[in-house]
Amino acid sequence: MKKLPLLLLTITILASCSNKYVLNSRVINEYKLTYQDLSTIQYYNSHDIVLTSYDQVTSDKSTSKGNLNVSFGKEVDQVIIKAGTKGKIIKDLGEGKYAVSFEPDDSKQLVFARGDKFDVYHLQALEWKSGRGKVQYGEKTFYTHSGADECILRFKLKRKYKENRKMRVAKGNKVK
Repeated sequence: MKKLPLLLLTITILASCSNKYVLNSRVINEYKLTYQDLSTIQYYNSHDIVLTSYDQVTSDKSTSKGNLNVSFGKEVDQVIIKAGTKGKIIKDLGEGKYAVSFEPDDSKQLVFARGDKFDVYHLQALEWKSGRGKVQYGEKTFYTHSGADECILRFKLKRKYKENRKMRVAKGNKVK
């Protein structure tokens, strides 16, 4: 029983270790990654992204029993991209910006680029207002939830150490 807390601590530490790395220009430069390389890597979003589009619905009116009845409202279209959703780079937009698709329909894409504060690829928007971004997603304009600007691209990095070693045993050199 005394070993149980130590075992739980060890499992927690091991579970928290991840092989997912943040995409930044240091990684791109270090491994000399080209667009071709970047487009064949599986990416993951770091945070949930909630996209919401509001379409105005025309109002309907009717009269009954001497009353005017008016119904009106909006049609809301919402897309939720959960944290850890698989995505791929589908287009190089230049200036360090990439279009990333998290759905089979590549026309539905989000733009990621290096942030101003840190050298990390963040979600970009046409404009940011009160923490919410305005983005083009497919044919529609959507608004992100507040805090979506913190979403970054991550990827898995597997490192293998290889060493080519040649070994020989000297036979000796005899004096004649």
